[in-house]
Amino acid sequence: MNSALAGLLAASAVLAFPGPGARRRLETAVLGAPRGPKWRLRMAGAWPTVLSAIALGVLSALLARSMVLAFLVPFGAWRAYRAWTAHTARLAVERRQTEIIELCVTICSELHAGREAREALRDAAVGACPDLAVHLVGPLGTGDDVVTVLRTAAGTPGREALAALAACWQVAEGGAGMTAAIGELSDGLRAERAQRRELDAELAGIRTSARLLAMLPVVGLIIGSGMGLSPIPMLLHTGVGETCLVLGIAFVLGGVMWMDRIARSAEALS
Repeated sequence: MNSALAGLLAASAVLAFPGPGARRRLETAVLGAPRGPKWRLRMAGAWPTVLSAIALGVLSALLARSMVLAFLVPFGAWRAYRAWTAHTARLAVERRQTEIIELCVTICSELHAGREAREALRDAAVGACPDLAVHLVGPLGTGDDVVTVLRTAAGTPGREALAALAACWQVAEGGAGMTAAIGELSDGLRAERAQRRELDAELAGIRTSARLLAMLPVVGLIIGSGMGLSPIPMLLHTGVGETCLVLGIAFVLGGVMWMDRIARSAEALS
């Protein structure tokens, strides 16, 4: 039993932390090419983490001799993984939004300096959005349509403003009104970013309060253990305790999710 458990943990560690190339080959070998519904595409990148969470839950259940941990630990690990990926995605969106603002500001500066429109866009993209500049090199060098490239890139989360830049480019490429149009676009994007940051600052207190309240049961367990009441063994090794543990976690998680939903609704209304 111990050797099988050790093998399971070792396999999950190898699958969860390989290099990017090895991980893609493993995912393709097991799941095939990533296609199909969204849940399949998400699982294509998350299944090593799922295996590791299950292995951690089995190990925790064996060490603590409590079967409820075989379900709670993987669930908690999965929720932490989802929260981490959502936070990472949000940071990436904010970074792309900042890059688009810098792109518009740089284009305006270059046009004010007398640069040709295509040269200004190329230099601004190289400095602010290097990955976008890779797709613009060909159209800018051969004189092809740049609007299509900008509108395609606008489909990436955080780069929606490129659609407005594409409209400015299409209407007044190289014209006198192009500088003014892109300048107004950059001013609007900066004002929107300032408003979004102000709202995030106001909602940060609400989110922090909700998470502090969610930690109060843990504080109660620590205080109870310090008083010699042994609440943790009761929660893990009795039927009533396991039921209370599951219900308590469900209520706490529901409250946190409800508060996050209210915050997201406020963000959507802004």
